[in-house]
Amino acid sequence: MGRGTSPGGKKFLRRSQLIKYLNKRESAYKASDHKKVLLEYKDINLSRKFQNDDQRLPDPSREKVQLILEELNHTEEAEKGCGACGYPSCNDFAVAIAQGLAVPEMCTSYAAKSNKDHIQSLKISNEKLAQAKEALKESEQIAHREKQVAREASEITRTMLQKLPSGVVILDEALKIHQANQSFIELLGDDAKEINEVIPGLTGADLKKFLPYNIYNLFTYVLSNNENITNRDIIFNESQYSLSVFVIRKDKIVGAVIRDLSSPEVQKEEIVKRLTDVVDKNLSLVQQIAFVLGDGASETERMLNSIIESYKSKQ
Repeated sequence: MGRGTSPGGKKFLRRSQLIKYLNKRESAYKASDHKKVLLEYKDINLSRKFQNDDQRLPDPSREKVQLILEELNHTEEAEKGCGACGYPSCNDFAVAIAQGLAVPEMCTSYAAKSNKDHIQSLKISNEKLAQAKEALKESEQIAHREKQVAREASEITRTMLQKLPSGVVILDEALKIHQANQSFIELLGDDAKEINEVIPGLTGADLKKFLPYNIYNLFTYVLSNNENITNRDIIFNESQYSLSVFVIRKDKIVGAVIRDLSSPEVQKEEIVKRLTDVVDKNLSLVQQIAFVLGDGASETERMLNSIIESYKSKQ
């Protein structure tokens, strides 16, 4: 039944074919040629050397196997097993895991428990996600309401600024206008009015393009020193104004109020204020003079106060 024979063939037929093949090969055999080949290759070194390369995996320590069994929750019946993993026992399975030949998910009970834990974890995560989504929705509603309130407050403030007779302007650290009311725009002149028709409130305009250096430098001073300037008299376009510059956000934003001193309302207010300042600053001096001059100084004080009250009543 060597190669080239058919299973179930007749014995004597196979024998006959084998003898025929041998006779054919023998007739072609030449002893001299065979000897020549033997002599030619008699000195070939056919020795071989082999180096030990043990591929067996080292046995893991018992402590490591025990830790794996505890993870698999198979510590009680480690010598037994269901065989679903392909190993005869849970202990052999743990050894294979330690050797890197298997993974814990090959155990059906462990995989089922892991899936259950994973599902529970997903459920908890989904609940937290739902709570976070609800909280986010509520926060968005609150933010929307606050934004609406802020928008309304901003609109009210903008409307109030436009109604003020005094010029009001708000600037950033580069002296770019954030907002300006109509009185301030009219104060700046025709160029500012034309720009206002295109860009309401002159938003983004450079204040230095409209005011001379000695005036806009007061804004630079307030930004640099964070120190307010109150009631500074200035002259612009041959008119006299009272300028107050104040810090809104340190080093970032300043505001200013400019009042036209030629306005009757402002004139009365300024006269009353300045007379009051005169009385307050010189009260101690008047008292000293009154000690020397008697009722004369007191009469002077009464006259000044009567002037103040007179202007107040006319407002």
